[in-house]
Amino acid sequence: MVNPSQGASEALVQVRWADMDVNRHVNNVQVARLFEEGRVRILREWFTPDMPGTGAAHVARLEIEFVAPMYYTPEPATVRLWTSRVGTSSFDLGSELRDGHGNVVAYCEMTTVTVDADSGQSRPFAADTRDFLQSKLGEPVPLRRRA
Repeated sequence: MVNPSQGASEALVQVRWADMDVNRHVNNVQVARLFEEGRVRILREWFTPDMPGTGAAHVARLEIEFVAPMYYTPEPATVRLWTSRVGTSSFDLGSELRDGHGNVVAYCEMTTVTVDADSGQSRPFAADTRDFLQSKLGEPVPLRRRA
């Protein structure tokens, strides 16, 4: 079980019947899509387009650990997201995916790099952006390879 910060955010995401594969569980690629949908919704709440100093962000690393099979339910799944590391120009996001019954089915951790939109080069965060990311700081995702 992950212990994210008090500042963790949640987004409900709908699983589609078509997300199932031949094994009758939600396909692993679709699990990545659910994480993405939740992350995009939450980051749009965290960072509005008019916020100064946020710049463009690029995904540099994405790692998913599947905990249990996910099956279709009409109830939405929940993506929970928090920062798990804040660097100079990059930050890690930890997240968990819970099925419509509240069971954890996967963990995800990704590294995002902030870049200058014109040059494409990484650039440091503004102080207020760093402070905001720190306010969302929680534990790293407990991926088994780290144990």
